Amino acid sequence: MLEVLAILVVSYLIGSIPVAYIVVRKRADMDIRDTGSGNAGGFNAYVVTKSRLTGILVGVLDAVKGLAPVLVAGLFFPNSFLHGCLALIGAILGHNYPIWTGFKGGRGLSTSAGGMFSLGFSYAVVWCTIWVVSKYVLKRDILVSNVTAIFTTPLLLWLLPWEWVSRLISAKVENWTFVFFSCVLSIILLLSHLDAVNEIWKGPPK
Repeated sequence: MLEVLAILVVSYLIGSIPVAYIVVRKRADMDIRDTGSGNAGGFNAYVVTKSRLTGILVGVLDAVKGLAPVLVAGLFFPNSFLHGCLALIGAILGHNYPIWTGFKGGRGLSTSAGGMFSLGFSYAVVWCTIWVVSKYVLKRDILVSNVTAIFTTPLLLWLLPWEWVSRLISAKVENWTFVFFSCVLSIILLLSHLDAVNEIWKGPPK
């Protein structure tokens, strides 16, 4: 129990480093929480600073916040998918609800992608594929594409042949365990997109 708590706390603290807040404050002397969408993530950093480089920098650093705890957990608990999952969950919660900035953070997408790059890249590949189809083929906006990918990725991972999915997973894990964690991850990401879900539910203004 203590090791679980330790993983969650350390990962939360790493994830809670307010990268977007620091970078935007340094480069544009603005509080990202009070500008644009108020989301402390890479896309809003790009929007408020009008700098693609700034947006990419924030996105990459946010991804590192997800990757680092998973790699560290892997050093202490080799080939343990469960410990890697706990590390990633802690990092995402830290990013989305950082104690240093009044629990107002980002949506967790880059942090999730960074962690899943090591833990289970299949999730990231499927998520990005769905997002691209929604955004560029169906011509949906970014938030709608995010929500669509979040909802449908676990379902598609369940439907795809396990031989395909498992090729991009580093740790030993069973099909149902991976799909279950994919559902948990999607729920966490969905909670940070409730505003978008609410807008989609309301439909276009009449």
